Parts: sequence; C-alpha cells; structure tokens
Amino acid sequence: MISKEIMGVRVDFGLTMKEVLNLIELYLKDNESRYICTTNPEFIMDAQTDGRFKNIINKADLSVPDGAGVLMARKYLDRLKKIKRDTWFPVRAFFQGTLLGIFSIFKNRDKEEKITGVDLTYKMCELSAQKGYNVFFLGGRPKDFWGKHAEKYHKEMAVTTAEELQKLYPGLKVVGATSKFSREERDDKVTLDYIQECMKNVGVDHIDFLFVAYGAPKQEKWIVRNSYKIPAKVSIGLGGTFDYIMGNCKLPPNILVKMNLGWLYRLIKQPWRARRIFTAFPSFPLKVYKDSVKNIYFKR
Repeated sequence: MISKEIMGVRVDFGLTMKEVLNLIELYLKDNESRYICTTNPEFIMDAQTDGRFKNIINKADLSVPDGAGVLMARKYLDRLKKIKRDTWFPVRAFFQGTLLGIFSIFKNRDKEEKITGVDLTYKMCELSAQKGYNVFFLGGRPKDFWGKHAEKYHKEMAVTTAEELQKLYPGLKVVGATSKFSREERDDKVTLDYIQECMKNVGVDHIDFLFVAYGAPKQEKWIVRNSYKIPAKVSIGLGGTFDYIMGNCKLPPNILVKMNLGWLYRLIKQPWRARRIFTAFPSFPLKVYKDSVKNIYFKR
C-alpha cells in the first residue's frame, strides 16, 4: 500500500480488492471502531472547502481510490517529478495531463487498483455470508429521473438493499436496515436507539459492518460522530450504492468502464448528476493541474 496526497487529501493506492478485504478482516479482530472512505474526485474537491471533511478522510483507516480520475491524478503527479522545472514547466505539465487523459480512453491498466464502493459492498457482504459476520444498512432515499425525491416509493431503500443482498448471498446476517432517519445530528439519538434495539432483538453486542448511504460528506461525518457508540467495527459511506444494488440504476457497460467513460453513461441515465459529474470532469483534473503548477513550479 502506498499512501499519497492529492491536493492535500490522502489516498491509499496499490491495493487489490483481496488485499483490502484482508485488511478489513484484521480490523475486525480489535476492539476499535474503524472506517473506510471510498475517495473519489468529488471527495477531494469537497475537501478543498470543507476542512472537517478533509480531516476525516486523512484520518480514515483506509482511503481507497474510487474512480479512474483519482488514479489518473496520481499518475499525472508522478510524471511531473520527471519534468524539468524551467519556464516551460506549466506547458509541459498541461501537455502531460492531456495526453494521459486521451490515452486512458484506449488503454486502461488500473482495473486492480480501482476500489469502488459498489464492488466493495458486494465483496464485504460475500465475505460476511461466508464467515458469519453481521451487517447493518442505514440511509438511502430514492430519486426520480430528475433527482427529486420519489416520495411514492413505499419501501425503505435500505430494507430492499438488504433483501437483494440476502438473495445473492444466502446466510448473510442482517441485524437491521432502515432509511427512516435523517443524516442530521438532531436525529442521531433516535437512529442509534433504533440500531441498538435491532441488535438487542437478534442478540448481538456489536455490528461488524455498517453501511451508511447518506451521501458524502454527511455520511462520513455521521460515521465519525456515531459508529463507536453502536459500536460498529468497520463502517463505510456508500453514497448512491443502494441504487445500484436495488437495480434503480444500472452500472455502466464494461466497454465504457474500460475506456474510463462510465461518467457519460451515468450522465445520460441520471441527468441530475450533472453537477457532480462535471465536478469530477473537467473541474477535478483542471484543479489538480493548477494545484500542481502552484506547488511545484511557483515554489521552486
């Protein structure tokens, strides 16, 4: 594992999914409450204006690279180390970044390094079913085609997600699932009371894996405030992962994923994601470029 900073945000690179799962199992063996961040370009961009969120990511037990944009940013910053710091450095840096982006469409070798929240959820639940770990699903709220909350949805997303995963992994021990409560601090007590009541009903004194889908950075802040009170051994914020598991939104076709164009598929299917997608591209690579020139060239 190699930890590097992208615009001051720590990301842990070089881990395969198997290695991530091995680390997670090690976390289960102690009595601490640990948390994982699935750090994508949006996380890094939000952290530039939210110091608390940046601190949460940097102090995470694991900050995995969720998305091709983060992997390319690391490659870009590594390449800059080989560029001469002369007058033409900003031009050469921009040229390197542009080439990297173009070639990534046709040549993608980062499959083993990218750890998405969706993939990690499936793997953690598969592991749980195999080894008897228990899980809890919290949060999630359905949206329509334009991103508005679909109030007509009659079943809690967390409950449906738990049911779908139990179908995939028979024997998965679900302590509970709820989307009833808000992510705001005023709801913390009632949420914790509900989770602990579920734990009492099934006879457990802790949660092994807590999956929280409140959207970043609210979900990470909720985890830091509350996971140790449950207690939960390993917590992870999942954003819109419940949507994918339920089938509300299909994952991009493999051909687009390999070309690092999954964002285009999501934009077509969920136009309400436009602001978030444009944050990841082109805003994120441009910000990485400006930050690199500022910190490398002008601080010679």
